Amino acid sequence: MLAESRAADAPVPAYTETDSNNNDLLSLVTNLSSLQTSRLQLPITSYPPFDLSRGDDSVYLTSHLILALFEAIRSKNPEIVHRLITQGILSPDVPNGSGQTPLLAAVHAGDGHMVCTLVNLGADVNLFGRSLWMEGLKTNAPAQRTPLMLAAEQGKIALVKLLWEDLGADDALIAPDDGQIALRLAAENGHRDTVALLPARRGGEWARWKAHHEVMVRRIRWAGKGIAKFVKVLAWYLPRFIVWSVPKHVLVIPMRDGVKWGWRNKGKFGGWCKRQVKAMPERAKRAGKGVVKAIREMPGAVQSLLKGIWRFVKKIPVAVSMVIWWLWTSLKRVGKATGEVFLKMVSAVHTAVMAVLDFFRGITLKDVWSGVVVALRAVFVGLPKAVWEGVKGFGKVSKAVMMALLGGLGWMLWWLFRILLWVVAYVPMELWNIVCGIGSSLAKGYHEILVWFNPKHGA
Repeated sequence: MLAESRAADAPVPAYTETDSNNNDLLSLVTNLSSLQTSRLQLPITSYPPFDLSRGDDSVYLTSHLILALFEAIRSKNPEIVHRLITQGILSPDVPNGSGQTPLLAAVHAGDGHMVCTLVNLGADVNLFGRSLWMEGLKTNAPAQRTPLMLAAEQGKIALVKLLWEDLGADDALIAPDDGQIALRLAAENGHRDTVALLPARRGGEWARWKAHHEVMVRRIRWAGKGIAKFVKVLAWYLPRFIVWSVPKHVLVIPMRDGVKWGWRNKGKFGGWCKRQVKAMPERAKRAGKGVVKAIREMPGAVQSLLKGIWRFVKKIPVAVSMVIWWLWTSLKRVGKATGEVFLKMVSAVHTAVMAVLDFFRGITLKDVWSGVVVALRAVFVGLPKAVWEGVKGFGKVSKAVMMALLGGLGWMLWWLFRILLWVVAYVPMELWNIVCGIGSSLAKGYHEILVWFNPKHGA
């Protein structure tokens, strides 16, 4: 009885979703491995291309085995990874369909044990693959990264130490896509501890500027093409439509067809005139009755007009309250930004004064420059951003006010005004994008010059 009581009181084993997923994954790997793999060229070193012309199921087997490997890495299951690689089924460097290598997947998962497992199984610690964490140059294809680059980019200093100090990863490798190196990726993402750990390295400055410049050139080209199309529409298509297409299809063609029809039916013209003369007295009589009816209904029309005016007047307080709310939130936002500008300026002056009084013993020139940069950012970024948020808020409030006062008509008028405003502002906005692109390219070049002098610049 005592044993039964203790057994009844024993805690029930807890099964998690991870346990279930790992069991299912292990079963999948076992089933796939037990299939006839002699048709496959083992070990599998690349993801298979999608080919409907192939009559066997080798594409299915290959893709599912690779997906099982990456799922095991994501779920931190080294047993399945070890089984797939040691049995000679998969290469430790086999990429998935997106070009991501197993080591990159392990770094993305933040699993140092999995990184060591893959390296011990023969994975190349310096192999480039497609990084799925960052989209590189904002293009369709992610940027190429080594495991050390990805760890530095994400600021995972434990993995950086493991890869660089223990596993011998090369921190001097340069990404072929955008010229990035591990040190610059850590610095540009603000990971100071990683920057302090890695040695100062030069390299890739020209490639980084060139990659950035190519993006800016594409943006400038798109803006230029947009302006050219806009000018072509305004200067050619729109005048041609108004001067040629509209008169042709509204006046000329209908008149031509009318003359042709009249000539074909010229024999019926006399009878038509006779019928019109006979119908004239009856039409005059109906018109007179309509005038009398309109005069009798005038008071009702005036009453309806007055009711409509009263409904409009009742909606005015709601519209005014919306405008007041927008003014209050905008002024509060701008006031807060202005206060931050004042505080940042005072902080920058205080830092500079303390640096002079302490003879730079406690405060460095870098601290002074950082304070100035923060103050300038508050003036030229924070305050304009607050003003722009207020302007965007006015657009939403104006739409709500127009709809509250005029309903559907107000919505149509608001969109009409917005379209006209877009037409007026399109060319200036695209020109501004061109100016910003040129400025960004120049700024990137200046930044890379500073990086050449100080490889840890910007950290």
